Amino acid sequence: MSEILTIDTGKSLSPKSNEPINPLPLFDEHHPMLVHSIPEYKEVLPNTRMSRLIASLKMTMKLYGGIGLSANQCGIHERVFVIGYEDFFISCINPKILSKSEKTVKDVEGCLSYPGLSLKLDRAETIDVEYTNEKGEIIHQTLSGITARCFLHEFDHMNGIRFTDHLGPVALKMAKQKQEKLIKKHIRKQKKK
Repeated sequence: MSEILTIDTGKSLSPKSNEPINPLPLFDEHHPMLVHSIPEYKEVLPNTRMSRLIASLKMTMKLYGGIGLSANQCGIHERVFVIGYEDFFISCINPKILSKSEKTVKDVEGCLSYPGLSLKLDRAETIDVEYTNEKGEIIHQTLSGITARCFLHEFDHMNGIRFTDHLGPVALKMAKQKQEKLIKKHIRKQKKK
C-alpha cells in the first residue's frame, strides 16, 4: 500500500476559482515517486494551476500535522514544496541550495510519508537558498534552525532522497523498531475507545 490516507475535510474555495481546493492523497515510503528526482518546473508564474496546487499542499500538510510537504509525497510530479508552522509559511518552486554552513546540528526529524518514525539527523545549521514563490518572484534567503532543517528535508524529496537514506542500517533498524512499538501502542489505544 502506498497511499496512507485521504480525508475529505469539506470544500474550501481557491481565491482565483470557484472550484474547491481539496487535500491531496499522502503516499507512504513505498511509493516510487519518493525515489525519483523531480525536474525543474517550466511554466510561467504566477498561474492558477500552481496556486491551487500550493493551496492543496498547504491544506494537506496542516491536515496531517506536518511542517513541510513536497508535491511528490502526494504523487505529483512537480518541483515544489511548502513549509509552514505558526505564523510562518513559504512555498518553494524550483528550490536551490546556494551554500551550507560547515557547522551542523543533530536533531530529530519526522516525515509525513513515514508515520511514527523519528530519526536524529545531522543537518547544516544555516543555509543560503533560492526559490521561486507562487507569484513568480525569485527569493534569496538565509535560513537557520527548524526552517533550514525543513528546507533541506523537503529539498531532499525533490531529489529522490528519503530521510532514511541519511542513516546507516543499524541506526535505521533501531528507529524502525521504535516506530513499530509506537504504531502498536496507537492501535491498542484506538481499540480501547
